[in-house]
Amino acid sequence: MVLLEAVEESFAEMVMTRKRCVNMREIRSYYYTDGSAALSPEIEQLPDREQREREIREEEKRRRKKQTRKNVRALRSGRLTAVYVSTFVLLFAGFFGGYVHYETSISSRMKSISALEKEIADMKAYNAAAQSRIDTNTDINRIKKIALKDYDMVYANSGQIVYYDIAPEDYMSQIQ
Repeated sequence: MVLLEAVEESFAEMVMTRKRCVNMREIRSYYYTDGSAALSPEIEQLPDREQREREIREEEKRRRKKQTRKNVRALRSGRLTAVYVSTFVLLFAGFFGGYVHYETSISSRMKSISALEKEIADMKAYNAAAQSRIDTNTDINRIKKIALKDYDMVYANSGQIVYYDIAPEDYMSQIQ
C-alpha cells in the first residue's frame, strides 16, 4: 500500500508538472520571480478562462485610456508649443519690422540732412557772390544818382539835421 501511495503521489506530481508546463504561459503572466528566488511549492489556482479574458479586456481598456490621456496631453503640449512658436515668430517679425522701419527713417533723415546741407552750401555761394557784387559796385556817385532818381530822395535841410553827443559809457564796439 505504501508503494501504491508513493506511485499515486508521484503520478499526482507528474500531472501537476504537466499542467505547469501546459499553462506555463499563463503562469508567467501571474507570477513574478525575483532573481534566483524560487516559487513556493504550493501552486495557486489559476483563474478560469472567462476571468482571464475579462482581465485582459480590462487591461486593454486601461491601456487605451492611458494612451488616450497621453495623446490628449501630447495634443495640449503640441498646441502650447504651437502657441509659443507663433508668439515667438510674431514678436520676431514685429522687432524685425520695427528695425527695418527705424533704419528706413534714419536713411530718409540722412537724405534730408544731405539735401539741407546742399541748400546751405548753395545759399552760402549765392551770398558770397552777392557780397562780391556789392563790394565791386560800391560807387558813392552811383548810389547818390540811384537814390535821387529812382527813389525820389532829397538832401536834408539844415533844420532837419540833429546833432547829439555820445557818452563814453554808451559806446559799443561792433564785432564782425
